[in-house]
Amino acid sequence: MFSFLDMINHYLGYFNINVKLKSRIYTILGALGVLYLIYISFRFLKNGYLKQGSLILAVAIILLYFTVCNFFYYFTKHQPWFDISPKLAKWLHIQEHTQETQVNSKMGSTVIQEPRNNIAANGLFDDQHLLPAKIEVTASEQQNINRLAAQMEHEGLFRSDYDGLDDRKLYELLKVNDGNPIYAIGKGMTLPYFEMRQQGLSLIVYCGMNQAEVFPVGEIKRVGLQSVRSLDLSELKLYLASVTLVGGAYKQVGRASVIEEQQPYTVRAMVAYKRK
Repeated sequence: MFSFLDMINHYLGYFNINVKLKSRIYTILGALGVLYLIYISFRFLKNGYLKQGSLILAVAIILLYFTVCNFFYYFTKHQPWFDISPKLAKWLHIQEHTQETQVNSKMGSTVIQEPRNNIAANGLFDDQHLLPAKIEVTASEQQNINRLAAQMEHEGLFRSDYDGLDDRKLYELLKVNDGNPIYAIGKGMTLPYFEMRQQGLSLIVYCGMNQAEVFPVGEIKRVGLQSVRSLDLSELKLYLASVTLVGGAYKQVGRASVIEEQQPYTVRAMVAYKRK
């Protein structure tokens, strides 16, 4: 059962779906797993293995409790009265960190500041109506992205300094982060201005430091799992919810310490949709 759940988790990683939908899928799979454990426990009890059956049943009941809480959290807008998560957080002194992330290592605690100006410029949209967009970039558009990244860094909108961390702290952070690379600009920066223009059958993303100076940075080829050409834009209204600058210099674990690599800057976009 656990091998099956691990396989599902592995293949879900190939799809760029929003966190809430993925959590709903995990909740449903978890419920199936709990039902399987209950079935196994009753089989043990029926065959006289009272100790093993009771232990499996107790684990299944605990998992069932958390599964029910997850159903309330991810499928409804209500919090169950029997949810003890807030009390546990209070007892354990767990607080939500919205502007910083703390990483504990052998050398102490390292605090990673999240970008404070990383706020969507086109307003806020419901996560359930947001889809990732696949953007295709030409050589000239790549030059526009590089120029915009240089302008943003010159204006102080971001710093390519790995949040001021040295290689020793980055090495510890990389080990905690399962070896995933750490980028010099962080997880990405929302561009100062962006808009989407329909040109014939194409959707072109324009970005710039402001509305007066914009230039194309790529063409949206897919929205979610559908190609733009297959969408009926006469019945569906698309909005460019966010465009984020990602990429650039990054560090990863080397043989003895961290090594720095370079990749081109690119843009990542989220599109909101609404039926007309």
